[in-house]
Amino acid sequence: MIKLPKNVLLELTSVCNHRCLFCYCPWENDKNYHLKELPTAEWCAVLDKLKTYSVEEVTFTGGEASTRKDLFEIIDHAHKLGYRIGLISNGKLLDENFLKRLAPYDVMLNISVPGIKTFEETTQTDGLEHTLELFDLCKKLGIHVGANITVTKKNLGELYENIALPIIHGADTILINRFLPGGRGMQNQEFLLSQDEFNQLLDTAEEVLSKAGIHGYIGTETPYCIIKNPDKYQWIHLSSMCAAGKGFFVIDPSGYVKVCNHSPQPCCHWTEIETLHKNTYWQKFINHDYLPDMCKGCEHLGVKCEGGCREAAHVANGAINAPDPCFNENKSKRSKE
Repeated sequence: MIKLPKNVLLELTSVCNHRCLFCYCPWENDKNYHLKELPTAEWCAVLDKLKTYSVEEVTFTGGEASTRKDLFEIIDHAHKLGYRIGLISNGKLLDENFLKRLAPYDVMLNISVPGIKTFEETTQTDGLEHTLELFDLCKKLGIHVGANITVTKKNLGELYENIALPIIHGADTILINRFLPGGRGMQNQEFLLSQDEFNQLLDTAEEVLSKAGIHGYIGTETPYCIIKNPDKYQWIHLSSMCAAGKGFFVIDPSGYVKVCNHSPQPCCHWTEIETLHKNTYWQKFINHDYLPDMCKGCEHLGVKCEGGCREAAHVANGAINAPDPCFNENKSKRSKE
């Protein structure tokens, strides 16, 4: 039997009521991406199947998972099977009644807050006040809730406020993702942070989190070499090792297994998951056969670092062993000289 990671993200739907400029979902950049949403019974069958492979934690996402009318039916099935449950949401359809229904399942809820003054421009919709009120409600109802913040050139200047406000309203933790090209974000690559801007992100996050006494996380792998002072950060957790296919995996809205939610590459359908060990693409991630050519000879390669996000490299630069997009700025500068 193939060994699967303990954590899985189930992308229940491609439907979303936000139009975020940074959205990495692969179907937002590929009109031919297979999208035939699984019905309720089949998602429950997926959960049954994964339990036989000792998967322990399931996080529901999308698209926007709350657009599915059967969401609680699927959550209830996962709960009965004994999974630890997470839910990632933009919060637009959530209200007190929704949260009261969610509370008994002991779900770890993560709500996207991609900006304060830039919220409407970034998401192409309104709702910042409503989003912040959800954190207050979660605190009142005893629901574990984190704020997910994708940082771009647009909202970097307000990052202090962007982290502080969710904490003030009740966020238990902060997950920060640097913007990476993919999906709709492929059309907005000018939002990519420079290496200096990424270090500014880290310094700002450390300052806010240390004052609040709350730990936060960088959710996307970052090349170790671009972090100027890696030992100075005590409150923001850094990762430079790729977890795709090893720490977690993904099943997309049509039921196809992927190594990562950034990945445009389906490996097999969930009904054929027992054949996954034969899939060449999956095995490249399992065997770390994706280390960047540009990093060869680095003392940190394969020990502290794997050169950044491998799927972002694939999407933006054409191959899983290509440079992480954080190096694209240097490439751009060279092309102008």
